[in-house]
Amino acid sequence: FGAEAQELARVINDKMWSPQRKFYFDLTFEGKQSPVKTAAAFWTLLAGVAGPQQVAALVAELRNPKTFGRVHPVPTVPADEPAFDPAGGYWKGAVWPPVNTMVIRGLEKNGEGKLAEHIALEHLRVITRIFKDTGTVWENYAPDAAKPGTPAKRDFVGWSGLGPILYLIEYAIGVRVDAPSKAIAWNIRSPERVGIERLHFGGSTVSLTCDAPDAQHRRIVRVRSGATFHLEVTCQGATNTFKVSAGELLELPLDLPAPAKR
Repeated sequence: FGAEAQELARVINDKMWSPQRKFYFDLTFEGKQSPVKTAAAFWTLLAGVAGPQQVAALVAELRNPKTFGRVHPVPTVPADEPAFDPAGGYWKGAVWPPVNTMVIRGLEKNGEGKLAEHIALEHLRVITRIFKDTGTVWENYAPDAAKPGTPAKRDFVGWSGLGPILYLIEYAIGVRVDAPSKAIAWNIRSPERVGIERLHFGGSTVSLTCDAPDAQHRRIVRVRSGATFHLEVTCQGATNTFKVSAGELLELPLDLPAPAKR
């Protein structure tokens, strides 16, 4: 934080934070707090202006099923607002992928990775079900059912592609790319065969797959890469680090903890 950023944070917390309602509110043209809670408050997480008490209060709202923690999180307006529309109502409670991404990145920045992961995977789960039902992705989604928002445009891959691309790669598959550092971190959560092929990276592509455990509970990571990079693989609480050179086809056994005895 520079001096200007610190002053901005002070102004936001002085003028937009309500100690009584424990939430940030937009300001009217007269400089007064709007009475309506909206998901815009979570921008303070991404901006880094929310203090520890504010972060805790915002996280509590995201977990609260009576406000933002709905069947399909995160609605733009919480369910305890009179204008909330369980069918979405466009900006009266619909779930918008860009808003969810802002919330998720803000949570990650504030050490709330588990909640960020939950929101991302729930969004992915719901939109997958809707895709199976309708054959397409939608501009926005209903917060209280696995349905498109009302209203919502169909075939809206634009920002709605964040779910089946960003959330799928980073949360379901668990691959995080750091191109400037020439590094990939892979957190393998699935007990089944998992991975990604032809991921664009370093001006080339990389394919990563991990087999399901064999009879001895061993897992093999297979790597084919057109770029040189460092690979960090975390699985079952153990982390393995490898150097991958361009053009290599590698089979890397993971050093995993022994399964617990029963």
